[in-house]
Amino acid sequence: MSLLKSILEASAKSGRQGFIRNLPRHHLVYMPRNDKLLVTFDHYGSIHSAPPRLPWGHALAEEMGWSHLGNMTKQNDWFRHKDMFMVYRGLRDRGFFADFDDVVFYGASMGGYAACAFSIVHPGARVVAISPQTTLRKSLAPFETRFDEGRKLGQWSGPWIDAARTLEQASSVKVIYDPWWRPDAAHVARLTSPRVERYWTPFMRHRVPQHLNDMGLMSTVASRAIKSGMNPSKFRLLLRQRHRNAGFVKALLRQAASRGHATLVRKVIAGPHVPFSATERADFARELGL
Repeated sequence: MSLLKSILEASAKSGRQGFIRNLPRHHLVYMPRNDKLLVTFDHYGSIHSAPPRLPWGHALAEEMGWSHLGNMTKQNDWFRHKDMFMVYRGLRDRGFFADFDDVVFYGASMGGYAACAFSIVHPGARVVAISPQTTLRKSLAPFETRFDEGRKLGQWSGPWIDAARTLEQASSVKVIYDPWWRPDAAHVARLTSPRVERYWTPFMRHRVPQHLNDMGLMSTVASRAIKSGMNPSKFRLLLRQRHRNAGFVKALLRQAASRGHATLVRKVIAGPHVPFSATERADFARELGL
């Protein structure tokens, strides 16, 4: 936490007062900059990030010049802990969110669930969620068979357990996901609010942020979505770059091979348009058993 403290100390010298809240399972880090607030939540893999660790979205908020409330996890409980509920109710009741002209809740996967769920503390907030879950409560999402750790650690009773309901108070919701990846698509299908906009990332499965990052698009997509500078047609134009990205093409071909299209995959690998070298072609064909 020393790096975070030094960042906040530098902010205080400029006349802005941030804070760090150390909770049993989470850290909240607030960095004030302007009258727009980005609220972010760590994803599942954040606890394994190499030190020095910063809240997810820290660099993005800094680049945009937005104030940032970063929620860091010590345990992957989907931010379902009584102290998180208490802190967010307290921030709401003190008018913390009301002091900003624009508030956006943003996260991916576990953080996407939290962004959707906790946005209820500020009705009218905007939400940007990548491959989010709506809940891990079995009775509400019986199709969800992943994330046993989050189901066991999280308190799936009490407030805000179902993001499909909390999102009804958001002014806009942008959800970026793979419609062909059934577990994520099933969660998004539960979002019935007319304010939900769906942005498709076909065949990226649950690894949407990783694929976008590999393409050099993650920062662009996130900042445009957060600033309301993105619509589905603009997003599709950006996503055309995926066909020139080796990681995406390999992921697509792996799925094709797993569905019994070995002959087609063999032809594509041997063709002139795959974005990897002859050595990579041979290695990849061996990986697939072709």
